[in-house]
Amino acid sequence: MKNAYYLKFNNKSFYLLQTSMSNKNSQEIKIQVGSFIQEKSIIKYIITVECSKKRWQIYKRYSEIELIHNKLIEMYNDLPQFPKKQLFHLNRSEIEFRMQQLNDYLNQLQSRMEIMNSTIIRDFLILDQYDEFLHPVQTQIRILNMCLKDIHENDNITLLLLHDSSILTRIDTYMNNMLDSTKKSPISTVVCFSQNFKQKLFSKEYFKTLICMNFNNSENSFVVGLSSGLVYYYRLDDKYTIDMEEQFQISQTKISGCVLVQREIHAITSNFLKIQNTKKINEFQEITVGQHDLTNIIYNSIRNIIVIANDIGEIYICQVPFVKIGLKVQTHTPQIKQLLIDNERNYLMALNYDPSHIIIFDFAKGLQNGFAQIKTNVEVKNKSLCFEWSKKRGEIFIGNEDGTISIWNVQDLQPFYVFKAHSKGVNMIIWNEDKSLLLTGSDDETLKQWYFPKKWRVSQADNFSTF
Repeated sequence: MKNAYYLKFNNKSFYLLQTSMSNKNSQEIKIQVGSFIQEKSIIKYIITVECSKKRWQIYKRYSEIELIHNKLIEMYNDLPQFPKKQLFHLNRSEIEFRMQQLNDYLNQLQSRMEIMNSTIIRDFLILDQYDEFLHPVQTQIRILNMCLKDIHENDNITLLLLHDSSILTRIDTYMNNMLDSTKKSPISTVVCFSQNFKQKLFSKEYFKTLICMNFNNSENSFVVGLSSGLVYYYRLDDKYTIDMEEQFQISQTKISGCVLVQREIHAITSNFLKIQNTKKINEFQEITVGQHDLTNIIYNSIRNIIVIANDIGEIYICQVPFVKIGLKVQTHTPQIKQLLIDNERNYLMALNYDPSHIIIFDFAKGLQNGFAQIKTNVEVKNKSLCFEWSKKRGEIFIGNEDGTISIWNVQDLQPFYVFKAHSKGVNMIIWNEDKSLLLTGSDDETLKQWYFPKKWRVSQADNFSTF
């Protein structure tokens, strides 16, 4: 039901349009562009906002709302169409039509919780004055001399895998290294810091591209895989400096992933899993896993299983010591970027790249029954590179190619918050449940630490929903 009428006050023209709108995804906030004021050639639209049982109005020109739209374009996909700019002055009926278009546009934004929780919209609508939203706070930044590809963090150290992501720069470095062997420049580096980056413990430089890294906490050792097919094995002493270094030419093609299981290196290359015993060098196995290139491998010490993914979305679950494949799962989503396991809920989670999905299934039942049923398959819409999972908060953190991090609530499987963390793609994120800290690394050559509030709103209870 709509009622319209005109009003004049102090020689200014007002037009009022009364509407009633609400949205189940945005229960606390109502937005309405129901009137405007015009003084000479300047038109301001009156936006009425209702939130937390309070009501207020803001006055904005078309250009100011357009500026907000342009800011949103930098962070969000699939935005509603914004009303087109007119070259000439608008008459009254055209102003009324534009007002309705702006009203429709803002109400479509209202259905996107992650947009309504953004600083862009909250500042525009001055929402925090009436319903304060607590945003993540950047607490630390480190400028790196290379792009960050991988991170390992435990209670004692942080291990970083750095490389030059530019193919042209790598080729140039290769050529310079060949021409002048006395002044070689590294292509990749592994750097180890003590807790909270208080001290640099060691660094290792490589003249080939590092592809992957894995740290074994119980063995206090780690492995790195290179594009040349080499795998380096390192053991650390009590002071977390390198005590022993060994190298193994496991393949003639690049190592796509590797894990360290006790003293055995499990590396994937092409469609093979290769197992090298670091104590007994002559003990070596090569096992064919499917017919397609393998892309990911993880080891879960609690369940004592290895999970392997390939480039057409097949996932293989294998018991250790490796005898045979225990379970094969078809996700029907290519380019799997990352695998995660939740031991408490028996969930295996997979993230693929383009189009990005998060797939969740119960791997324990799958191993028992011989097949696994997908519990959840959610389209992310962004081109996503990595993700993390908070059991306590019931939230999934997703790092995206555009430098944003989107946060999803697992109860409704919808994004409710997005923020710009980096200027380039987010390659790796690490979540510290006890400290509520998110560590993010990117191609923009920075490593950042973010503190997350224990509650998103001041009026919200401290506890979070669980999955």
